[in-house]
Amino acid sequence: MLLTLFALATFTLVEAQESALPTIDAQTLGMGGVSMTSTSDAHALFNNAAMASFSLFPAKLSTSYYGQADFDYYGISGYWRFNPNNTLQLGWRQYLREKGNNDSALDVGYGRRLGERTSLAVTGRYLMLKRYEEKSEALAVDLAAAYVQPLTDWKHYSTLRLGAKLSNLGGFLGHSELELPMEVKAGAALETFFSDQHQLTVGADLGYYFTPSDVRGFQAALGAEYNLMQLIQLRAGYHVGERKDYYPSFFSLGAGIRILHIRVDFAYLIAEKESLLRNTYSISFGLDF
Repeated sequence: MLLTLFALATFTLVEAQESALPTIDAQTLGMGGVSMTSTSDAHALFNNAAMASFSLFPAKLSTSYYGQADFDYYGISGYWRFNPNNTLQLGWRQYLREKGNNDSALDVGYGRRLGERTSLAVTGRYLMLKRYEEKSEALAVDLAAAYVQPLTDWKHYSTLRLGAKLSNLGGFLGHSELELPMEVKAGAALETFFSDQHQLTVGADLGYYFTPSDVRGFQAALGAEYNLMQLIQLRAGYHVGERKDYYPSFFSLGAGIRILHIRVDFAYLIAEKESLLRNTYSISFGLDF
């Protein structure tokens, strides 16, 4: 789920009828928010949990810091594929750390690989919003799917990735008037190896918030990543939102480096002067096991 809807909740405080979680992953943000086919497997739990089933590593761990104006966010997540077909994932996020707010979320996911090309996943989430002296709790479920198809007839070795997710199925506990922003999203990515040293990935997402009514609308993301020798990554992307007050448009730039089993990524968002996302950035650090 993209960070921009959550940015609005930052300013509407306890009267808000929505509470979305930010996309803190620097790789995803660097590509304009393309998340349904992201290869950042350790943060797949926050993007598309089904994608972790296709990782080349049996386990990964990542942590990210995301800064937006006077607010900051922090998250850590990882997965463990305990056999070829089953993957467990765990993640925690703390956000809205400003002016008495201290919200957090705990995610637990399970992915099941069905054959060589298809994977399904379910994620359960406990969400706690602490706004000044008030506290609200919510339970939600995400359902995700992924499909990977090698394109063997192409001149260069290529892979087509497809992903989809139905997110935030659930609600707040007790008599809270808050509502979770439910969204359906789908995406596709094409990954091509021109040689052992040069790799290009191009991806796109399309999502629709269908509840609550005051945030209803479409958003889309388009991004690309160039990978040099599996060591250096350069990224760029664009995100467009139908309702700029809830999910505004922005450009993004990003870079990454891989040294042995260590990953470091950075993303920076370029938005209009009046946008909540102006000068927003993300830094991610990860380990591959």
